[in-house]
Amino acid sequence: MDFQWSLQPMLKWMRCIGIYLESPGSVIGSPFRIWIIAFGLVVFFVNICRNAIFIGEYFPKLDNSSSEMSTPVLWNTVISMSNYLFVTTGSQLSLIVGSISRWPGLIQILRQMEKEHFFEAKHYRRFRRICISALAFLITVLVVIAIVGTLIILPIDMPIVTKVSELLYPTLVLYVFSGAAMFSCVGWITSDMFMILAEKVTQQLNKSCKFNQTDWSRRLDSWRHQHYTMLQLVDKINNCYSGLLLVLIASSFVMMINTSFLIMRRDLNLNILLHLSILIIEFGHFAMLIYVPHRIRESAICFTKTLRCLDLDNQILQEKVFLKSIFRFIFLISVLYKYVGGEQLNFFIVDALDSLPKITALGLFDVNLHLAPSIVGTTLTYLIILCQFQYSKN
Repeated sequence: MDFQWSLQPMLKWMRCIGIYLESPGSVIGSPFRIWIIAFGLVVFFVNICRNAIFIGEYFPKLDNSSSEMSTPVLWNTVISMSNYLFVTTGSQLSLIVGSISRWPGLIQILRQMEKEHFFEAKHYRRFRRICISALAFLITVLVVIAIVGTLIILPIDMPIVTKVSELLYPTLVLYVFSGAAMFSCVGWITSDMFMILAEKVTQQLNKSCKFNQTDWSRRLDSWRHQHYTMLQLVDKINNCYSGLLLVLIASSFVMMINTSFLIMRRDLNLNILLHLSILIIEFGHFAMLIYVPHRIRESAICFTKTLRCLDLDNQILQEKVFLKSIFRFIFLISVLYKYVGGEQLNFFIVDALDSLPKITALGLFDVNLHLAPSIVGTTLTYLIILCQFQYSKN
């Protein structure tokens, strides 16, 4: 078992939609690599052309009906459609660029972990369960979106060709949710890596009953190396998905404001349940994006706490040695201070705390749970402003 086996479900799905992600177990690459990339580029240019046609057809109609709409409704509609065009195009472009230029560096870190035997078979099974769960959730969301879109478009009286075009158009959101699922999958696996490293330290604590300066020094070096490699992996994830996160989070802000305003309107016969469902899905999507980086950081903090327990357990054992022999205690405490309880361990703990991993959106802001109150406050603020304009118009 390896990362090739663990990531296989999500890698195959991404290739099916035209995003070629290099496999950890293949150094040469798939013979279908060029065809998959070409398919993804074709779909991207079709998306661009479809959006351009949509702009040419929709916005003139919107301009003609502007006299029948209030200013808040008009601008809300324009921003909503612009946001949809932005997120479908931006997410697909971010995935294509990231898969070609940034993903190979991430794969190199995973190959290094495999080569140095960081993980066991049970850990790879654990990683694969994460990928399968992410893929199952992704397919469920896409099926729900397809069903809702079909129920909305089919009753409308329009030519069959137009109906087919309208039914296929919402399928572009699969790149939005697929990118988010792939990021969440890789991020969740990385957070589990920090937890596994903490479990290894705990196991060594439970097994160790004697102090051997050489063994402890070797273990500390091994843990420090694994921790540093995992931090490198987080940096590669940040480089690969920071652009996508900026697109998705910015779009989520706009989408939640827009949907909330639609729910608050009373002058149109809107399907409140439908828009409420969209709002819940969008907020859940946003919550997952900000929770995964938070989980990575909390897992790294958990590892540093485990290291502190290591120092505490050593002090307890030192006290037991003192009860046996004062001379033996003096000798061992000097050794432990040098190799475990002193400079090496303390420096490792301080270094781990100073280099806690974080995910950013192209370096503009940190992606974490602090964004949740921000989006709620921003949504309420703009919602109040839009409602004031709407009611003053009425």
